[in-house]
Amino acid sequence: MFFIEKHPIVVMLFRDVAQHFSRIGGVSSRLEMTKLLVDMLEELPADEIDKAIYLSQGVLGAGYKAAEIGLGENLMITAISKATGYGSKEVEALYKKKGDLGTVVEEIADKKKQKSLFTEQLSLGKVFANFEKIASSAGHGSQDLKIKLMAELFNSASPLEARYIARIPIGKMRLGIGDPTIMDGLAIIYSKEFLKNKAAAKEIEAGLKEKNETKRKKEFDLRVKQKIREIIEEKYNIHSDLGDIAKMLKKKGLKGIDEIEISTGVPIRPTLAERLPTAEEIAEKLGKCLVESKYDGFRLQVHKNGNDVVIFSRQSENVTHMFPEIVAAVKEQIKAKKAIFEGEALAYNEETQEYQPFQITIQRKRKYDIAEKSREMPLKLFAFDVMMVEERNVMPQPLSERRKILSGLISRGQTIELTKSIVTDSPKEIEKFFEASIEAGLEGIIAKDLNARYIAGARKFSWIKLKRSYRGELSDSVDVVIVGYYAGRGKRAEFGLGGLLTCVYDDSQDEFRSIAKIGTGMTEQHMKELHSMLSKERLAKKPTRVVSGLEPDHWCNPMHVIEVRADEITRSPVHTAGKTNAENGLALRFPRMVSFRNDKNPEQATTVKEIMAMYRKQKTVKVEEEK
Repeated sequence: MFFIEKHPIVVMLFRDVAQHFSRIGGVSSRLEMTKLLVDMLEELPADEIDKAIYLSQGVLGAGYKAAEIGLGENLMITAISKATGYGSKEVEALYKKKGDLGTVVEEIADKKKQKSLFTEQLSLGKVFANFEKIASSAGHGSQDLKIKLMAELFNSASPLEARYIARIPIGKMRLGIGDPTIMDGLAIIYSKEFLKNKAAAKEIEAGLKEKNETKRKKEFDLRVKQKIREIIEEKYNIHSDLGDIAKMLKKKGLKGIDEIEISTGVPIRPTLAERLPTAEEIAEKLGKCLVESKYDGFRLQVHKNGNDVVIFSRQSENVTHMFPEIVAAVKEQIKAKKAIFEGEALAYNEETQEYQPFQITIQRKRKYDIAEKSREMPLKLFAFDVMMVEERNVMPQPLSERRKILSGLISRGQTIELTKSIVTDSPKEIEKFFEASIEAGLEGIIAKDLNARYIAGARKFSWIKLKRSYRGELSDSVDVVIVGYYAGRGKRAEFGLGGLLTCVYDDSQDEFRSIAKIGTGMTEQHMKELHSMLSKERLAKKPTRVVSGLEPDHWCNPMHVIEVRADEITRSPVHTAGKTNAENGLALRFPRMVSFRNDKNPEQATTVKEIMAMYRKQKTVKVEEEK
């Protein structure tokens, strides 16, 4: 870090950032990773902290607005060759040997066969600016410009800097820093400021349980961190840009994020549903509730601001360009000038009055031939909730009120309509509506607490889903994250992949815990696709956030989510999901892959808490059957 003469501007050197990245990437404990992340965040100036956070995750901004850098491995090899004087074939041969272009360029950076006439000390801003130029470069001559901009960085980079300059654009950062870890780091940093509020500190002190002075101090520190983490996460749930949030905190402290409110164009993290296996238990839990059909399609969050319409996926990805018919319908059917609402979009056959299965609807997720596919397979959007109308945040309103607001928001048309629903406290009525939804080709139902506010980013029993049960199987599928794979044996040797090591997500620790080895349910096409994807994500050691006693043939970044079915959940001495000092972990018995879940990121996979709840529920059902 250095100060520019005569100007009060603090410039962060990329060399210092790369050293932080190296230290973070070298630890295997999440606790140690968080401490090292805190060191980096504390050192960063306010105007640079967002850039470092984005690059630590291998992106140029929050998911909803960040452009893809768009630089493939072949172009990177050419850029390295241009900057170092090594032939492209030499670089490629080293890459095949090392498996990581970052390691390759780090190794040869000090042994360049040619020296540049001009070099400069790289700042974080300079590196970030070059990546932005690469991302925005398109059309004739864009490839040459991208190679030139990368070579320019390599010419001035130290070996360590070159490692990360190569990894970031091709999505190989490998630090394993998730959003929850960043929020934990920020919570630690702003603990001191929080304690200046004597009333807040006193309130926490009053709720402590420990009597021993040392333990009491630890409990107090933990409670303070948890409180700040809640404050940060509450804002993150309505403004999912941790770079922005960190910058506001750096500039104005905790008061800075008080200014964050919901606004069109910035996605709100969706409310998530819990599960129960019977209509009786739903009625007992919620009493009188709204029961909606559960549509198996794309969950979309629609933002309207005048004539501007933006659509976000459940992952807060901007998918507006994929759904031109929905954009047109929002302009025509939504009465308010400003609105944010949610719905489920799926293919619907008007002639047969039938909902199409997800396997058909998913074909609409594409980059090319969108207009043609839109005409061939138009979607309907079934709206189920609303967060904002004009300038009014309606999230704190009870669902019963939000439903009235949503109903009044939608005018008649062919594309957007309310979800089908009933209001009841009768298990028989819930069961009847469930069966009708299944018969119509839908997944099941979601029951919702009529008095509940919209709780962004949370999984609560204010929403409860009930899906079709399968005899001899778990009543619901499980979404798991692939963290490693096993080399194929026998016939599968030709695919290079014979099985998968998978995990569920521990949201309390921001870690992935093993739940199943999966070797069935995969078609030959699945195995080809999986090997192609996973071989590019291979790691030399276990990822920092993965907790597993099993060792696959190849570790990989926890990036890809698949849907799995199994016969039941059992206790396991080798798996770590739900493992405690007193009990073994949990595992899926006879797991089989059903499909890819490209619409989910790893942190949206099934959680350890959900697996434990499913296990307890399964045990209860078995006892009842035995009676």
